[in-house]
Amino acid sequence: MMAPEILILATTFAAGSIVGSFVALVADRWPRGEPWAAARSRCRSCDRPLGPAQLVPLISYAMQRGRCAWCRAPLPADLWLTEVGGGVVALLALGTGGSGIYESGMALFGWAMFGWALFGWALVLLALLDARHFWLPDAITLPLIVLGLVAAAVVPQPDLLARASGAALGWGGLEALRQIWRRARGHEALGGGDPKLLGAIGAWLGLSALPAVVLIAALGGLGWAAIQALRGRPAGGMTPIPLGTMLALAALVVLGWPRIQMV
Repeated sequence: MMAPEILILATTFAAGSIVGSFVALVADRWPRGEPWAAARSRCRSCDRPLGPAQLVPLISYAMQRGRCAWCRAPLPADLWLTEVGGGVVALLALGTGGSGIYESGMALFGWAMFGWALFGWALVLLALLDARHFWLPDAITLPLIVLGLVAAAVVPQPDLLARASGAALGWGGLEALRQIWRRARGHEALGGGDPKLLGAIGAWLGLSALPAVVLIAALGGLGWAAIQALRGRPAGGMTPIPLGTMLALAALVVLGWPRIQMV
């Protein structure tokens, strides 16, 4: 790998980690009903405002050893995970929507790259919201479906038919399963946002990607249950599992799979 390629990749990851930091801020403030665009960042423990030195993605977390610079309260681990996730999404978007970086050291920063980046960052936000609050807001999932269909104009693969079929089957199939379970058992097995999220994933990745997404998400759910059991909190039949988180992460794996195979 040549120096220009390394510089492009490092810059892309750094830019993505900044977006990831913003995603973590939105995920923290939105459920609380707090303004996420204007208010200054503060420590949740001591309420001290954070300066520029405390807001550098990943570096600040590492330099502060995962603690507030003022009161030394532990910072949430998902902060740096979200920043890493934002950077990884940017690299996936570059690999999927950029042109020729792996062959010639040149990259084409076009609409395709930014479209895939937007999709990936939305998935990271949804994964975090569902993991923390079991919440997949319509304000993200529904526009994401529309954008996925519109993106066929600038991202030809998958084509519009595959995207529309994926959106319809993803949303409709999981919603039908949800309704059948509720009528048969008298309680919810899935949240109302999960079908819409799978519809959004289908609108971006196409119909053919849905089986892999569902399989990986199911395996992720089993892994989550196993981790809970190791922690002494075995998951029972009524224990909620953040399926939206699993679906979002599975979609990122499927999106990045062609590049993962090259590593």
